[in-house]
Amino acid sequence: MTSTPGKLSRWQRFKRWPLILKIPAIGCSSLVLLFAAIIALGTIITLVDPDGTAERAADREQQRTEVETSSKATASEEPDEEPEESESPSESPSPSESPSDEPSDDPTTESPTPTPSPTTESPSPTPEPTQDSDTHTAVVTRVIDGDTVVLDNDDRVRLLGIDTPETGECHADTATQRMVELVQGKTVTLVRDGDDTDRYDRLLRYIDVDGVDAGLTLIQEGLAISRYDSRDGYGFHTREPDYIAADDATAMRTCQTQAPEPEPEPEPEPAPEQPGAECAEGYSPCIPPYPPDINCGDLPAESKPVRVTGSDPHGLDADNDGWGCESG
Repeated sequence: MTSTPGKLSRWQRFKRWPLILKIPAIGCSSLVLLFAAIIALGTIITLVDPDGTAERAADREQQRTEVETSSKATASEEPDEEPEESESPSESPSPSESPSDEPSDDPTTESPTPTPSPTTESPSPTPEPTQDSDTHTAVVTRVIDGDTVVLDNDDRVRLLGIDTPETGECHADTATQRMVELVQGKTVTLVRDGDDTDRYDRLLRYIDVDGVDAGLTLIQEGLAISRYDSRDGYGFHTREPDYIAADDATAMRTCQTQAPEPEPEPEPEPAPEQPGAECAEGYSPCIPPYPPDINCGDLPAESKPVRVTGSDPHGLDADNDGWGCESG
């Protein structure tokens, strides 16, 4: 049975094609079949693995980008390193940090998330230490008395837990001068413990200078007492036990009233008739010894007349009646 040209099958019609047309047709058909097979295979893989290779490829691309960024950052931040260390890919820390450009078909070698390299981490700034809000430093510009000072910002500070003599009391000046020696003109550490200020708006603080507690020092030297603490109705403060112990171990300085100095006794007047080394014997009042010879005119008026009780070497008693220079 012969078939008409319109009834020929596709294969029969294909067989009649010239060779020059058969080759391209076969090639195109093969490509179409291969493309269809790839689509079918991708559909199956997608159904089996929902994450798929696309996500893994994206992860690898992200990891590659991070490594490149890290290499640039390391090269710019560490100029002192040798160029071979920062630019050579063969010296990377581990194979995981230098991913291959070729995607791997083995799902077991892929990580769902990229592992960051130590070099990809930017150095975090060192946090500054937090300053204690209850402690600060300042310079003492003036000392008012043994327990009150003035700072360089004009704040007045009342020392916590101590009391020194008030102005005009015994050793008030001594306590003030000692506080001047300890803190004036120096940078001190002010420590808050409890209330911030007193009723006079003075700051309530411990004052430490070069590691020494100024208030405790005054207690230990007998110039202050431990006061204004939990024993007398105020709040407990941290250094209270040390202050009390120092106060119990040290006696407060006292002032002794000085007795008035006795008036000097008057010096006894020498007896006018008592002979001395410069008086001639036998004359009263005193007459200089002989020689030289003395006449009545040589004697002052208050020394006349002269009592002659012995020999008369000057010859003052002319009538030998025991008195000389009677006529003045």
